[in-house]
Amino acid sequence: MLLLVYGARALPAAGFWQGEAAYDAVLGMVPRVVGASMVAYLVSQHHDVIAFHFWRRVTGGPYLWLRNNASTVVSQALDTGIFITAAFWGVVPPEVVWNMMLTQFLLKLGIAVVDTPFCYLAVGLLRPRLKPEPDVMPGVPG
Repeated sequence: MLLLVYGARALPAAGFWQGEAAYDAVLGMVPRVVGASMVAYLVSQHHDVIAFHFWRRVTGGPYLWLRNNASTVVSQALDTGIFITAAFWGVVPPEVVWNMMLTQFLLKLGIAVVDTPFCYLAVGLLRPRLKPEPDVMPGVPG
């Protein structure tokens, strides 16, 4: 995708095209947004897996709703904070950045709460077909 964006920006515009500045302004943000997205995803997903297994050890196995929501809330806060800051800080006013963070986090929080019944459904359907997981993740302290 990045190669296509760079290629599109490198090509000369058609003679009749009047929107080159807007086109460059929008597409010029793509590398920053993609980089911010990848960093936020890697950090938040790594945290989510570690936190989920931490809560699994703490609860002794039951309380899937607690593991799912406790790990997801913090992971989504990390994801939102990293992504919005890296993608938009210095580009839009700080009050807009904070508003974007709050709005996106609240939306993600709502989705996390709503997805809990589906998590139970998936576990109920898949558990009979899967091998039991080990109690400890190799390489993860705890």
